[in-house]
Amino acid sequence: MDGKLVNKELIRIFFLPLFILLIIFPVLALVFNLTMDGIRSTFADPFFWDSVRNTLIAALLAAALAVVVSIGFAYYHLFHRDSMVYKVANLFNDLPIALPHTVAGLALLLAFGRKTCGFLGETGAAFTLFAVVLAMFFVSYSLAARTLVSGVDQMEPEVVDVARTLGDNPSQVYFRVVLPLMGEALFSGFVLGFSRALSEFAAVIMFGGNMPGRTQVLASYVFTKVEVGDLDMAVTAAVFCVALSLLIVILLSFRRRFYAKG
Repeated sequence: MDGKLVNKELIRIFFLPLFILLIIFPVLALVFNLTMDGIRSTFADPFFWDSVRNTLIAALLAAALAVVVSIGFAYYHLFHRDSMVYKVANLFNDLPIALPHTVAGLALLLAFGRKTCGFLGETGAAFTLFAVVLAMFFVSYSLAARTLVSGVDQMEPEVVDVARTLGDNPSQVYFRVVLPLMGEALFSGFVLGFSRALSEFAAVIMFGGNMPGRTQVLASYVFTKVEVGDLDMAVTAAVFCVALSLLIVILLSFRRRFYAKG
């Protein structure tokens, strides 16, 4: 039998069962454990809706901030790749991915807590919704930055060269020519940053806390309900998170198809 055919069959045999078992089955387990009592109790809980509001507001702000900072990094990537600023930024860009997020939360707490930002309040910036935004930004920025850099790398070099020959300096070329052509990358960076911020737990709970109605987000709401034994409410909130995440994935998929057709 042809070796390529054997390899193809082996991939099919192993991929499908493992994908179903390790990806699809855990999600279905959540759905199958939904109960009407859990749905009613969760949807009647004002703290649940507070956590939804906090999650959406903080994730949107964190994703927007991630895109803004990523625009600056992509500029250095395009025009100043040999500069020390770029080299240092590039080195640290992927650190949040490798760093345990409890460590990230502790780092933020020490950087913006009472010791250094005591003038902002009794706990500094910590244990506020602003702290939740910073924690979400810290863990989502890398995705946005890499997405924008990928968008820059996919552009035709001639576009930049022509603009430079017309007398525009790098900043003018970047904001007048490059960014308007990076709509897909900007949108994808925002959505990926938002989805990553949406799922963050450890850094948020370390730096922002888990105060119901104030800094509690969906991830920490689920954790709290499991901790106190309200499994039905935890499952309902978790399925709500899955539905929200699935909506983001579908939105991103449709947007990519739109740009592909364009």
